[in-house]
Amino acid sequence: MVYIFTLSDKCLIGKQINNISAYFAETLFKHNYVIAEQKTTGSSQNISAQLENKKSGDICLVLVEKSNFALNSALAKIANCEIKDNEYIKNNIYEYYRKRNLILEKESENEWKIPEKARAIINPNNITQGYMLNIKDVLYFVLPLSELDSKQMFDNVVLDCILASSKKKYKNHTFKTFGISANSLQEILKEQIKNKDKVSINLFEKNSGVDIILKSHSDNEHIDDYARKIFLKLNNYIYSVEDISIEKVAYDLINMNNIKIAFAETITGGKCCYNFVSQAPNAKNLVAGSIVACDKQGICSSLGIDEKFFEQNGEVSVNCVHQMALNLIMKSNADIVVASVGNLDENNGSNMGLSYIAVGDKKEIHIYKNIFNGSHKEIIDNITIATYFYLIKKLKKNDFHFEKTIV
Repeated sequence: MVYIFTLSDKCLIGKQINNISAYFAETLFKHNYVIAEQKTTGSSQNISAQLENKKSGDICLVLVEKSNFALNSALAKIANCEIKDNEYIKNNIYEYYRKRNLILEKESENEWKIPEKARAIINPNNITQGYMLNIKDVLYFVLPLSELDSKQMFDNVVLDCILASSKKKYKNHTFKTFGISANSLQEILKEQIKNKDKVSINLFEKNSGVDIILKSHSDNEHIDDYARKIFLKLNNYIYSVEDISIEKVAYDLINMNNIKIAFAETITGGKCCYNFVSQAPNAKNLVAGSIVACDKQGICSSLGIDEKFFEQNGEVSVNCVHQMALNLIMKSNADIVVASVGNLDENNGSNMGLSYIAVGDKKEIHIYKNIFNGSHKEIIDNITIATYFYLIKKLKKNDFHFEKTIV
């Protein structure tokens, strides 16, 4: 069982979003660990009761804003040891200040006062450090709440320690979906989720997609049958049966088929092309063209479209994005193109988040209308993901459904 505790007054009152706790939970679940509890408490609250009475094989991850004396004392008591200076952490903190020509802050001394039996987990990028304790085969990890630092420490050190301690072998299946909500999936898969065959089925929702993860012991013969049934039910929404990004799926398909792609972006500001060329060193060789324009003058000059066309049809419209895709096909040597337009103007009422995405080739162009809610960044991220989803379905040449409006 995995227990994840966050000691933070800021998270407790909603002033800070705790993304790293969710990242730990999802990563460990994908490695077949059961998440027993995720809890946020005040940084000054007594945590002793939360950490005691854990069973052999359990894992406790504790996220803290800064060194917490009450936490360290509780773990020292469980380990039957004292609080002592850890020389590895101490030297690392001194080095941190020395390299930056800064004077050591008195408060930083608390970082190297940890349980005597603990092993240091060094964080070279910041003052806040981490450590681990193995107490009667219960693993305790204390990590900083900083998302970047904690993720790096988890990926580089903690996860390997956890996996090395595991003695059980599991089997799993992953389906990555887009365009369907977790609530809808709960309803569609309710019979599978309620199964009595000890096949665990969990849903992880993020952006506009949901990851479906099945797991069981390796000797459970039912899991493959469950996976087949889920795939048949949800094939129209599934873009990958591996735990890889949607951009990587698109890159693999284009690279495998030895074709070229071109991008024309307004609302996504070049993010679609950037995400594609980031997938591999040779990805840029598969791009036949990339046009980023934030206004109609830029679109018209780049793609050779008459400005009167936009005045008649509007910048965010079916006709606009269709013309962008059509001209991109004619001007480039791409085998397939994608184009996107949208509205991020908060003063534009109900049209905020409206977008049109075109995916096509010399034979046909398909256009999809979507309305996404959220912040500017969330809307841009969702439109980028949607663009890749439609691209993948075009490359695979299979039909699909989508809960939003399709033009």
